Amino acid sequence: MALRYAVLGLLSKEPLTGYDLAQKFQTNISHFWNAHHTQIYRELQKLEKEALVSYHLVEQHDRPDKKVYSLTDDGLRELLGWMAEAPKPPSMKNENLLRVSLFHLIPSQQAIQYLEASRESHVQILEAMKKWGTQHLGSPELPPSRDLIGETLTLDFGMRFIQTWIDWCDQAIRMFRSLPE
Repeated sequence: MALRYAVLGLLSKEPLTGYDLAQKFQTNISHFWNAHHTQIYRELQKLEKEALVSYHLVEQHDRPDKKVYSLTDDGLRELLGWMAEAPKPPSMKNENLLRVSLFHLIPSQQAIQYLEASRESHVQILEAMKKWGTQHLGSPELPPSRDLIGETLTLDFGMRFIQTWIDWCDQAIRMFRSLPE
């Protein structure tokens, strides 16, 4: 259900094609929300049937025409109504932690290798997030503009989350190395 609000939220900033939306999911909000392009296109169809978004066709000569979606007044009301709801507890679904919960089944060295690989991938993600933030949001030392406050805050949270994972991997590796053989 929340995918609809992610789509409506992105469209609240500017009209976008389905392809553009998929790109925004990968670049602008991947640190807190993800969706596959097929999910996005299905959601756009539902939102259009409910008149929460509309589109206009842009003719292209060398490609199929493209649909550029915009938020309707009803879509904005729906989005603002959802934002006015009381916060819900976050749901946790983390495949990495599921694997960690089963580390008792594998040798310590294999668990350490997994943790080291996970740490390295998170370091790369953190670097990419920092780069994206500097390119799209400006200097982290300067206060953000009003229209970028949400993206700045969610990026900050995402980077803190990734850094916590890196620190946790370091601790878990130390813990495994301290275990008797």
